[in-house]
Amino acid sequence: MHRMVLACGLLLAACGVDPDEAARQPSLYNVSVTVLKPYCGAAQCHSSFRNEKNRAFDTVHATCQALVGMGDVIPGDDEGSFLISVMTRTVKRMPYDQPMPEGDLQFIKDWIKEGANGLPATMEQCP
Repeated sequence: MHRMVLACGLLLAACGVDPDEAARQPSLYNVSVTVLKPYCGAAQCHSSFRNEKNRAFDTVHATCQALVGMGDVIPGDDEGSFLISVMTRTVKRMPYDQPMPEGDLQFIKDWIKEGANGLPATMEQCP
């Protein structure tokens, strides 16, 4: 797996694409893998094992199911999306232990504003 990631990064670089930039393009996959999984899915409450409040964020599929099934994201409306409100409120904010870094929060906001690329309309369509 490590070799495949390295090879993909070298291939992108050879084509003039910055691999770090490609990894941070707003998409369901990148939001899930680079932000929600490490901050939320790694926590006991939002892993697939615990799945607190029907929200697990440790896999792309679980993230998709949680966001679509609970209506936590309104594509195009970051301010109206529950996902953003729960990460920015002062009481019962997620993650509990500390605020999410502003850059990661902005990445999720941008993804939502741009239409939540990769987020299907129904849970049955989740990757």
